[in-house]
Amino acid sequence: MKKIIPFAFVIFALSLISWGVVAHRSIAKIAQNHLSAKAKLAVKSLLGKEEMPLVSTYADEIRSNAKFRYTAPWHYVNLEPNLSYKEFSATLKADTSANVYNALLKLTADLKNPNSSKEDKTFALKMIIHFIGDLHQPFHVGKSEDQGGNKIKVKFMGRETNLHSLWDSGLVEYNGYSFTEMATALDNVSPTTVAKWQNDDVTVWLYESYTIANKLYSEVKNEDSLDYTYYPKNADIYKEQVQKAGIRLAGYLNSIYK
Repeated sequence: MKKIIPFAFVIFALSLISWGVVAHRSIAKIAQNHLSAKAKLAVKSLLGKEEMPLVSTYADEIRSNAKFRYTAPWHYVNLEPNLSYKEFSATLKADTSANVYNALLKLTADLKNPNSSKEDKTFALKMIIHFIGDLHQPFHVGKSEDQGGNKIKVKFMGRETNLHSLWDSGLVEYNGYSFTEMATALDNVSPTTVAKWQNDDVTVWLYESYTIANKLYSEVKNEDSLDYTYYPKNADIYKEQVQKAGIRLAGYLNSIYK
């Protein structure tokens, strides 16, 4: 039996355009570059002629379809601020509601299940590609009261936006990169760093985003006007989050298919 989601909640959830097209495709392209031979074959068998970068936005594209509205809360998780990692991890694991962490666990189980149909496995793979990107966007691990920064209205370079949208796409698209250009520019992580990032637990990935979000919240108020200095101040943060998402997505799939 599907859970009934209040209409107003659905409208809010559909308004989240997570990481935007450029970041999601960059993440998937970086991941594709780091797949093992076995993982490449397994991904190819499910996606066929489709490529990882082009399916990376699938989870956003289907949300307007009533059939998939139940996936709306799968894109994020909200926890109270200022938790230690131990508190954060315990709270996250105790929460049984629909959120990005629980969705990732469910989809991973579906992908690994030998009894899952190819259709179900393909769906799970496409969603995993997207959600590992999502959980590295700081405001997808933000506060529920401001809807992950959506209610914090700001101006960036004179244009009206909100804090969530600014980090979804505003900063990422500021330099004008295509996703292939961004992936090429950012796929420069040392083997030692790759190994470290891929060995981190998923709860660590989420806690990193949560910590960044708390810092960013403290620096911006509602109705703030942000000038050109906001980009250079924060560019390294979003770039590293894109790098981590791509490298970790590859490691996650390599682990599933090893």
